[in-house]
Amino acid sequence: MITSAVEQVSSTPSTNNNGSNDIRAGLKIPPKDTRYKTEDVTQTKGRDFEDFFLKRDLLMGIFEKGFEKPSPIQEEAIPIILQNRNVLARAKNGTGKTAAYIIPCLEKTDTSLKHVQVLIMIPTRELALQTSAIVKEIGKRMNVQCMVTTGGTALKDDIMR
Repeated sequence: MITSAVEQVSSTPSTNNNGSNDIRAGLKIPPKDTRYKTEDVTQTKGRDFEDFFLKRDLLMGIFEKGFEKPSPIQEEAIPIILQNRNVLARAKNGTGKTAAYIIPCLEKTDTSLKHVQVLIMIPTRELALQTSAIVKEIGKRMNVQCMVTTGGTALKDDIMR
């Protein structure tokens, strides 16, 4: 079994966003994805990430990652997870499933505590490394640390990575 832990290491005020244009103004947003999008990604309810009342630093990380609006799986899962309820969701590849659970995990991370607050169990090493990279990208402005530890390797090697 693969484990990925997120640890908060600094304190950042958890202010909510009141205007998306203010947040996006000074960010390095990647170029817009011009690839064809299928219905499983485009049939949304029209929500924005700001509608979830996420921390400003988290929103900035989301926008810098290149997300413009939540995908259908994110629209459904994020509010439920933010209410501390369990979610069992299934969606096709590339629909934003990973961000659908990482975003609420980062939102619920208390920036004043300096211990492991989130533990994500992932079935494969490759997926654990991908998930870790996404946590680091989305949570970079929150200054979170993410560590992947896997079976079959020395813990020392995981810590050094």
